[in-house]
Amino acid sequence: MRLLSPPRAQADTDILRPPARPGPAKLCSDGGVRNGTAGADAAADSAPDTPDPMAAVGQAGLLDALGIPAFVLDPHGHVAGWNAAIEALTGASRDEALGHGQVSELFYPDGRRTRTLADKVVEAPQTAADAFDVGVRDPTVPRYGDTSTMLDQHGQRKHIDFTATPLYEGNRFVGVLEVVVDRTEDVDKRAAVESLVGAVRDTTRDIGNGDLEARVERDTDFDTLDEELLVLVDEFNSMADSLADLVGTVRAQTRELESTAEATAEAAETISGTIAEQHDSLQDGVSEMQSFSAGMEEVAATAERVDRAAETAREAATNGLDASEDAREATTEVVDIGDELVESVAALDETMEDIEEITGIIADVADRTNLLALNANIETARAGEDGDGFAVVAEEVKSLADQTQQHTDRISDSLAELERRTDATADAAARSHDRIESAEDSMEAVFDALAAIAEEVDEAADGIAEVARTTDDQAARIEEVTATLETALEQSARTGDRAADIADATEDQAARVKQLAETVLNEVAEILYRRRRQPTIEAVGRDCHVGCGVVAPSKPRRVFGSRP
Repeated sequence: MRLLSPPRAQADTDILRPPARPGPAKLCSDGGVRNGTAGADAAADSAPDTPDPMAAVGQAGLLDALGIPAFVLDPHGHVAGWNAAIEALTGASRDEALGHGQVSELFYPDGRRTRTLADKVVEAPQTAADAFDVGVRDPTVPRYGDTSTMLDQHGQRKHIDFTATPLYEGNRFVGVLEVVVDRTEDVDKRAAVESLVGAVRDTTRDIGNGDLEARVERDTDFDTLDEELLVLVDEFNSMADSLADLVGTVRAQTRELESTAEATAEAAETISGTIAEQHDSLQDGVSEMQSFSAGMEEVAATAERVDRAAETAREAATNGLDASEDAREATTEVVDIGDELVESVAALDETMEDIEEITGIIADVADRTNLLALNANIETARAGEDGDGFAVVAEEVKSLADQTQQHTDRISDSLAELERRTDATADAAARSHDRIESAEDSMEAVFDALAAIAEEVDEAADGIAEVARTTDDQAARIEEVTATLETALEQSARTGDRAADIADATEDQAARVKQLAETVLNEVAEILYRRRRQPTIEAVGRDCHVGCGVVAPSKPRRVFGSRP
């Protein structure tokens, strides 16, 4: 018996060579069987006298040697082989299974009757793919495959992958070998990996959306995963912590840079404003200095005029001092004359007193003369005619006495008036003398003052001359200062322009810093987004490929993207 397949498959899989004698059909290691009867194929494959070392193993031993659940159906759909592994999976014993006509009842605890993949292949060994729409794992054999779920003898759901291979003896169909692979652990691992991938993907999305506190939490669904894979969760969370720290640092530094840039911009604006104010102040200062320079030139010219006036004042003070000296001398002479006048008036007063005394004497003489004349008249009257001549004389004497008396009265009046005037003159002379003495004192004070003034005028003239020279020097220096201020004004204007450029550059720098921070954060988010879209976790579940009843592990599949 052999598989209906190309010679390659037969050469590769015909391990068991049965003896060339009749006997029960034996399974091959590729799932086929060989009949113990001699035939052309048997004669070609083995020597008739060589004992078959596998013959003693038997069909049951071969099936048990697979190490995975397997059974065989004969061409009528009855169980012809049932190994220990499938007995453990289904709970149906070999004795219970062999000869059973409905193998599905052995798989499902509820005893449902349905066609298994082996049943379908029994009905259509070569065309089961078209007849029942089942998958073909190896078209050269052919070998069919499918997946399903079932409850094992303990009521636990199992994910199984099974393949069914038709068995032939020559061209005669003799049965079907079905191999069942329990992939529950792989499926659970895959589900756990998918759950882990989903958690990582969701966490990555949340982090990419700005939730830097998002982390992957270990779940009971991950219990089936290897610890080496779970370490990735810790590493991912550690990476998220580092990313959060990095983003926090970037944000803090960005805020600091923004704050510094804003402070720099404000300082630049302040400097620009200050420079503008300084420029205006310098402009005002230049204008003031120009006006002051013009004023200083006028002051210099005025100082020259004042210097000339001071020289004139010095000359006038000198002349005044000389004139004061002459006036003092003249005043001294006037004082002397006043003294003489006072003395003369005093002497005149004494003379007037003498004249008054003489006048008094004359008046007394006149009175006596008049009395004598009266007496003479009296005596004349006594004498009678003899006394007429004497009477004439007496009359003349009396007349003379009267005239003398009259003149004496007039003299007395004149003397009185003269005395009054003399007294007034004496008083005036005394007052004049006092005033002359006071004037002399004043003249002395004036002279002293004029002398002091002359000295002060000399010093003032010298000072004014020095001021004039200093003013000329100051005017020259002011012109230099004005020129310097004008230069500073030009530099201030250039500095203001540069400060404005600095302010603009600082604002641009602040904008660039902010844009850089946004770019960095966006790049981080984009990286996280790409990582979410391109998974990087490798599933540890393995796809099992069944070939000739032997399960070969597949390469691990990448289920969370590629490495960056």
